[in-house]
Amino acid sequence: MKKWLYSLLALVLLTAASCTKTTNEIVPNTTIIVDVQSNQWKYDSSTGTYYISITTPEINTSNNQSHGILVAMSRDQTLYEALPEVYNNTSFTYIYQPGTVLIEAQGVNGAAIQLPTSALRFKITIIPANATN
Repeated sequence: MKKWLYSLLALVLLTAASCTKTTNEIVPNTTIIVDVQSNQWKYDSSTGTYYISITTPEINTSNNQSHGILVAMSRDQTLYEALPEVYNNTSFTYIYQPGTVLIEAQGVNGAAIQLPTSALRFKITIIPANATN
């Protein structure tokens, strides 16, 4: 009986000893909210594009290379639409580099550009990631 009990106890100990605890570190995203007035659009005559330059010191050389950068636009400060997007025959896109996010507006298929006449809110989200080469 003792032999049977010791065997069972040894089996339980071996099973319990092989368990490992893993922890996941959660790194929160960084979100930048920027309100832009309709008169802040600038025109680039060489490309026929309107643009807004948003200063973003949160985007540095390191996270520019490894993290994901997403941009959404809101016309009413409640409903956000992810860029790129087409609205009223105007295509809204973005590009970024350390320190700057550039929002561009171009007419679709040669259509006239229809810039928003009211303020816009942009939500820029930096999503941490580990780059692999």
